Amino acid sequence: MEEIMKVIFLDVDGVLNSDEYIKGTIKSNIQGIEKHVDVEKIKLLRQAIDQTNAKVVLTSSWRLTKMAQELIKLLITYGIYADSTPYIRNERGLEIKQWLADNQNVEDFVILDDEIFDSYDEGLMKKLVKISNGNGHNFGEGLLPKDIDEIIKRLGRNKTRQDDEMER
Repeated sequence: MEEIMKVIFLDVDGVLNSDEYIKGTIKSNIQGIEKHVDVEKIKLLRQAIDQTNAKVVLTSSWRLTKMAQELIKLLITYGIYADSTPYIRNERGLEIKQWLADNQNVEDFVILDDEIFDSYDEGLMKKLVKISNGNGHNFGEGLLPKDIDEIIKRLGRNKTRQDDEMER
């Protein structure tokens, strides 16, 4: 029997980075994937995963680039093992729906994104945790502690063994 799971559908640009971070890397000698992805944002994401026991599924166009393997390695460094949505004509909403159709054991999910796509229907819009952006011009602030609180509120906290014992 497949384990019932919670899922965080994850975009990268505007979520795991920010305008401030990108400006800072231009002035520094940071190389590789960390020039584009803020480790502090990954640590924030890790908090949501720890609290909800959610699985991560990449929706970002990054999953289709030569940087994808570097991104996956960086996430693994922080204990985040990510699946990816299939590619369907760059229609993020359809890609999420297809992944859900292929994985029937999803109890609940959220979509972390700084953009709203035309392919997001009303059902997907209700699952969106909209990350602030630069009004479509830049990356904005990226993932913030308030977003982590919202993810935890929507997906619910992990039950611990102690919680189970209290319910008995």
